[in-house]
Amino acid sequence: MSSERLRGIYTPNLVPCREDGSINEPEFRRYLDWLIDRGVHGLYPNGSTGEFTRFTAEERRRIAEIVTDQVGGRVPILAGAAEANTRETIRACEYYHELGVRAVAIVAPFYYKLSAAAVYAYFKEIGRNSPIDVTLYNIPLFASPIDVPT
Repeated sequence: MSSERLRGIYTPNLVPCREDGSINEPEFRRYLDWLIDRGVHGLYPNGSTGEFTRFTAEERRRIAEIVTDQVGGRVPILAGAAEANTRETIRACEYYHELGVRAVAIVAPFYYKLSAAAVYAYFKEIGRNSPIDVTLYNIPLFASPIDVPT
């Protein structure tokens, strides 16, 4: 894990798609270069703005591959790793770490509203087993809220 803090403007990334729903990779790469050329400090793929829920886990991993390849270390990457359960989230963290992603953003469990203690246990398990820095993404409208005591 890195001791360098995340700083600056991290832009959530849209993912351009073709009419059939597949990722338009050439356009996506062009868009990433455009963002960096405009001076963003980091990129944030697989978040809400990138409509992560409409992609499969495999497609989300491919999005992270494209971003890390195209960025080539020019700016840090904070990738969304919001999977449906602890095991899959940890696997995503491991894979993103292998790709060279700087950190991941994790949402609290979604679909069911959980207690603050259950949310804490979820994050603790991921934090204990993740090889990459973890940030918490609080979106209480769609996931269990992250309360201050958590």
